[in-house]
Amino acid sequence: MSTRWRSMAVGVGLFTVLAVSTVWGLSQQLRSQLRTQTLELAQARAQQLADAMGGQIQAVNELVDSNLLHLREHWLSDPQGFEAVARQDLDMLPPGMASHVSVVDAAGQVFLDVPAPLVPRSMSDRAHFKDLRDGEDRLMLGEPVKARRHGRWVIAMGRPILRDGRFEGAIYILLTTDYLARTLSRLQLDQDDFMVMVHRSGRIIACSHDNLKAMGQSAPPSSAFLLDPAATRGAYREASDVAPDGVARAFGWQRNPATGTVVAVGLAEAGVTAPLVLAQQRAYFMTALLTLVLAGIGAWIVWMQWRLERGQEEMLQSREQVRVAQELAQLGHWEFDARTREMRWSDEVYRIFGQDRSHFQPNLKSYWAQVSKDEKPRLKDLLQQAAQMDLDDVHRINRPDGNERFVRLICRRPTEPGSQRFHGTIQDVTELHQTQRALEQLNAGLEQRVRSRTRQLQTLNKDLESFTYSVSHDLRTPLRSIHGFASLLKDTEGERLSDEGKDFLFRIQEASRRMGMLINDLLSMAQHSRAEIKPEWVDLSALAQSVATELERADPHRKVHWDIAPQLRAQADPVLMQVVLQNLLGNAWKYTSQVDEAYIRFYGTGSAGDGQMGFCVSDNGAGFDMSYADQLFQPFKRLHTLQQFEGTGIGLATVARVLQRHGGSIRGEGAVGRGATFHFSLPIEPLRQFNDSGLNLG
Repeated sequence: MSTRWRSMAVGVGLFTVLAVSTVWGLSQQLRSQLRTQTLELAQARAQQLADAMGGQIQAVNELVDSNLLHLREHWLSDPQGFEAVARQDLDMLPPGMASHVSVVDAAGQVFLDVPAPLVPRSMSDRAHFKDLRDGEDRLMLGEPVKARRHGRWVIAMGRPILRDGRFEGAIYILLTTDYLARTLSRLQLDQDDFMVMVHRSGRIIACSHDNLKAMGQSAPPSSAFLLDPAATRGAYREASDVAPDGVARAFGWQRNPATGTVVAVGLAEAGVTAPLVLAQQRAYFMTALLTLVLAGIGAWIVWMQWRLERGQEEMLQSREQVRVAQELAQLGHWEFDARTREMRWSDEVYRIFGQDRSHFQPNLKSYWAQVSKDEKPRLKDLLQQAAQMDLDDVHRINRPDGNERFVRLICRRPTEPGSQRFHGTIQDVTELHQTQRALEQLNAGLEQRVRSRTRQLQTLNKDLESFTYSVSHDLRTPLRSIHGFASLLKDTEGERLSDEGKDFLFRIQEASRRMGMLINDLLSMAQHSRAEIKPEWVDLSALAQSVATELERADPHRKVHWDIAPQLRAQADPVLMQVVLQNLLGNAWKYTSQVDEAYIRFYGTGSAGDGQMGFCVSDNGAGFDMSYADQLFQPFKRLHTLQQFEGTGIGLATVARVLQRHGGSIRGEGAVGRGATFHFSLPIEPLRQFNDSGLNLG
């Protein structure tokens, strides 16, 4: 064998080895990429399943929360009838959902279980109880525990019991984890797939597979939702050496923003990648076949025909790869020569248009025939501009089977000077368009719910206006008659009445007068409770000074020392703030009437926290017993008799309602014979005004 042939053989051998190594490397890379893409799709599917199940769990939370709010309302208003209401609410919940209802005092001791019997226990060391005691009024969810009364695993979902802003305990509904596990298992998953609900602490709340075994367990610390508590949703993969059962999975998860619980879906990688086995076998076969072909290059190197066949084989392989890639992406490629009017496009374009290659010719006429009729004028204008600018447009086409699809057409101008060859792509984006429409429909549904709630509030406002008219007309008319006839009787028959009769007549007149005052106060409270709030900068010092001047004019013989701090300002409704100061300063004026040296002070206390500014009205008058402080702002509740101080018990209730509507608050401090101080706050930034006139005046 000549040196030339020996060198050629060595060269061909080295080339063959290099080519085979490259082919196997590319094959392995493609298989790896395909597996990676499949697992990424699995993560996306797991995320979708987690989102769907998260919505169902949210519905369960809202159902339980609405029952907790209902039970709390009955507990505060009618504790004696609470047990019957609790039984009724439990019966209305889905079977097996809730175990029982528990009521806990402020110290964390359970003193009532419905249904009985009571199992004495303490929740004072539980994190969810501490959060209810020290936090805001919201739904809290505890870790799963094994109930003493029946041995089943339950989770406590509770709300605080607040009376006038003071924590008095909590109400819990105990949900069985079996019910939550059944909810999770409604989604049909493969044997090695599972769905789990995890507490914010990492403890497992419920599991779609073998829920009892999962109780008392925690999610792996490496779980993405535990590493980033602020994240609301996500996806990740868990390797087999980390998973508790040794099964690698693709996870998708969603966190409930209200309770912090996480719904996670794990899809086993073995099940996800099972459809790839046949494709991998084919890939191995094709790679092995190509290896044999490359190995034969050495025998056929002297013939140019082998080179031609090898080039054709590589070209076919490349075209197949492009075809598969375009099919996966639903993306077709096209070329158009403006000089020859010749057009070519890839096989995926035929599939997008639902046409067979033998009946669908690649030209503008064929494309134009399938464009929807109402899209043609707009698309025609765009195509006329394609020579000056690139084109990117989404429009509708009609397939021969009557199916309408949305496609995205991209056209790029020639880059070479003097060239008239245009390139572009066509992609089927129907699924993306359907997703966008679903989101639009969801938004439309939310807007409809807002309009429905607005109509309900308008109806309640009309009912309240009707009630106000009834009070104003139907109650005042007989009162005027009673007072008028009593006055007429006094004027005409007063001389002949006995002392006892005169006393009775006086009581009738006083009672009718007091009833009139009460009606006026009730109407005023109703009016202020539904009046629209128009916030602006209000000079509270000037308002207080004007109220003080009016009080002195009404009773000029009284000597009262006023101390009104200057330049007290707040963003509030000026009319309603006039009502607040008239009631607070008026009360101070009234309850200092029996003091020789009366002292009334209005001043600011600066920031009250939570974006609030604080103010105070204090006096050295009669004061009150702090044990009755919780009755100060309740309608008709008075801490002094009519013989001591006249009044209806509506003023402070009106003040509390007005401040509450502004987003503020009020509290009172005092001691009998040592005066009283009322602290109230207003937000630094005004709250958005809501029409809440349909709320109960109490």
